[in-house]
Amino acid sequence: MNPLHLDSQPLLTFLAVAETGSFSAAANRLHVSQPAVSKRLALLEERLGFDLFDRIGQRVVLTYGGERLLPAVRELKKCLDDVTVAAAFDGAAHGGRLALSLSHYAGLHLLPGVLERFSERYPEVLLDLSFHDSERAIDKVAAGETALAFATLPPRLDERVRTRVIWEEVMQPVVARRHCQGGRPPPLAEIGKRLPLILPAQATSTRTAIDRWLDDRHLLPPAVIEINQLDSIAVLAATGVGWAVLPPVLIGDDLVSLEGEDSPLPRRRLGEITPAGRAPHPLAEFFGQMVNERVDEGVDEGVDEGVERSPPD
Repeated sequence: MNPLHLDSQPLLTFLAVAETGSFSAAANRLHVSQPAVSKRLALLEERLGFDLFDRIGQRVVLTYGGERLLPAVRELKKCLDDVTVAAAFDGAAHGGRLALSLSHYAGLHLLPGVLERFSERYPEVLLDLSFHDSERAIDKVAAGETALAFATLPPRLDERVRTRVIWEEVMQPVVARRHCQGGRPPPLAEIGKRLPLILPAQATSTRTAIDRWLDDRHLLPPAVIEINQLDSIAVLAATGVGWAVLPPVLIGDDLVSLEGEDSPLPRRRLGEITPAGRAPHPLAEFFGQMVNERVDEGVDEGVDEGVERSPPD
């Protein structure tokens, strides 16, 4: 068929349905009605000459033809995003929209000052922020949904993204102060065998680092409590129901470091994630430069003892 007979709107609608798994979710993403989504897909299927989805109850599943089309449409969206950035950017006014994905920890503890300064310096820029687990934040950059992310970096990286390490943290085993007899913290080996360990979810980069440390220490807690966000882990650990391994910024007065730690502590790296093979996003570059400024000034929120700053590239 003649590719000139296709336009981007039905193709992007197809992409939205494929990624969300339903017509209604795609309609919400595209800010159109569900009948409009159905109409666009019907037109696209008519022009292509084959069905894109099988309808199974309330679910939609890609057909063989749809599976073959999906990678090409994803590449098309990336190209259209590059066109949008090039057309919308005004070098003088620094206006436009910057989509940022942040892990909860980075957004709440490492970047508030940068966000404030950026919004003051570039008031015409719309900061479109979304908060996710680190793995999801990276996925959104890889999928072309956001221009930039700041999160915990995994050991193995998606080839669709580039990363830059900005901070390195040394995690610390801690327990609630009420478990300290006579004000002295108990040995790690004692607490580790007696209390549950409060951990982030499996398959996260932070959990992987802690699990490796536990294996090296031959520590097997009697039970594990899983919570997604480190802030929530700190709150629960302060109640005394279990012990935890936390970055220094989250260790408040109601938590104390455990004794008997003579082996290397778990470490994790945090930093910037940008898409690979894409035209640079000027606003994202400005934001990254501002992060560098804050690191150079040594005023990063939450960056203190136990957190090392990596030099900017």
